[in-house]
Amino acid sequence: MSTVSIARCEAYESAEVASALDAALSPLGGMAAFVSAGQRVLVKTNLLSRALPERAVTTHPEVVRAVVRAVRAAGGVPVVGDSPGGPNTAGQVKRVWQDSGIGDMCAEEGVELILLDDDCVRVPNPSGALYGSFTLGKAVVDADVVITVPKFKTHGFMMFTGAVKNLFGCIPGLEKAQYHVKVPDRDDFGSMLVDLMLAVKPSLAIMDAVVGMEGEGPAGGTPRHVGALLVSSDCVALDVIASAMAGLDPREVYSTKAAAARGIGPGSVDEVDVVGDDWRRFAPEGFALPQRDLSAKMPAWLAPRLRAWTTAKPVLENATGCTLCKTCEQVCPVDAIVVGAGGPVFDRERCIRCYCCQELCPPQVIGLASPPLARLLAPKR
Repeated sequence: MSTVSIARCEAYESAEVASALDAALSPLGGMAAFVSAGQRVLVKTNLLSRALPERAVTTHPEVVRAVVRAVRAAGGVPVVGDSPGGPNTAGQVKRVWQDSGIGDMCAEEGVELILLDDDCVRVPNPSGALYGSFTLGKAVVDADVVITVPKFKTHGFMMFTGAVKNLFGCIPGLEKAQYHVKVPDRDDFGSMLVDLMLAVKPSLAIMDAVVGMEGEGPAGGTPRHVGALLVSSDCVALDVIASAMAGLDPREVYSTKAAAARGIGPGSVDEVDVVGDDWRRFAPEGFALPQRDLSAKMPAWLAPRLRAWTTAKPVLENATGCTLCKTCEQVCPVDAIVVGAGGPVFDRERCIRCYCCQELCPPQVIGLASPPLARLLAPKR
């Protein structure tokens, strides 16, 4: 049975975060159980897009700082890396590093900060169910140890983004969007993420759940205080407990569902040994969740016919706030968006409901609208 360790952490004060991380790691043997002297350790953050830390879009720099220091204390050589969503030009990436606070933190700690797009290699994945290989940032492959450091957030497509989904940033730039074309079905996408986990082979997952995001995550939701750090050597187990804290049945998270079906990880809280603080104490009351894909439980012959009527669609919610930057047009994997003088225009026939446009819209003026039938059929929470 996999173990998830939880420690209370009420605020992003450096000393408090470091103490909480030490408390969470202690039952697992400390950082030394995962990192040996001289090993190169990739600290894989969640840097989805340009956002200030208080928006809860990205892993908080104080959590990353605590992980970097713990790795060094164990004798490891930490590097911090990610590939944000969208077209990662040098200027755009620099602004992501700057606004997230990760750039300044890395400079203060004297740790290398890597864009995983800069040097990529094809990696075989013989255990994959859908994908026998992946293109990954070379820094991922070169690392002796990979530590995934996700943010506690909802996700419009996968329901929840955690330790497994955070590994999607190991795939470079706009290539990530192409996976939405190759595997548009949510179940298949979840299975692809499990394949990716098997290829990356993370040794440890440390979740920033001090302040999470509810509602229209992973970028357009609302920050919500949770007050914890979660640690596990099993990414799926960590996601099971974190998603349960958010009020989800863990198998509603498509990557967890796929992993459990394949016998790769647990599918319920009863299959996880939780040590430290009780996860139920951190479950925020009335935590807002994204809309479920109601077509997922329909017969195979009916689902495609009703998907457009039961699945949320992207819409421009604030035309005056649109900067006409064309990020949505650039990241759409099926070319279903054209930005005109009044903002984005969506081709509903082409749209595959991947929500890349909503995730990566810099001013967050694209939201998700539920069709009337979906609102009628949606289960009460």
